[in-house]
Amino acid sequence: MSDKNPTDILRKEHDIVLKILDSLEKNLQAKNINQAKKSMILLKKEFNRHSLNKEEQVLFPEIEKFMPRDGGPTGMMIIEHKDLTESIKIFENEKDINNLIEIGNHIINLLREHIDKENNMLFMMADMHLDNNQKKIILKKFKEIDLKKK
Repeated sequence: MSDKNPTDILRKEHDIVLKILDSLEKNLQAKNINQAKKSMILLKKEFNRHSLNKEEQVLFPEIEKFMPRDGGPTGMMIIEHKDLTESIKIFENEKDINNLIEIGNHIINLLREHIDKENNMLFMMADMHLDNNQKKIILKKFKEIDLKKK
């Protein structure tokens, strides 16, 4: 993997999210709600930076130059991003432990499947179609997003 390829960067970030999901899952199984809420705060931060900014604002528009959003894979990913955003909000405001576990498991399962689809389908399509100029533009915008985070 290289930092010269935007999808390699996103795959590395997915690995971070998957570790957070593992922690969230363990905390929910142990009914350790305080730790689960801390994991969710981390997850939300990564999800916003990664999915809502790097993917939706930067990568997807470049992919949509050769593949339509409506009925295409980026459109489906955006629908899933919205589901995850809403589910995270519900989790943050939920008080009932059983509902927290149910919502947490929905987030875990959906996000794991979502990451698998992006890593093994969408990013492979992007790698086949994005030219070097598009990759440079995407990498520059990724760096700008990362600098805002600090």
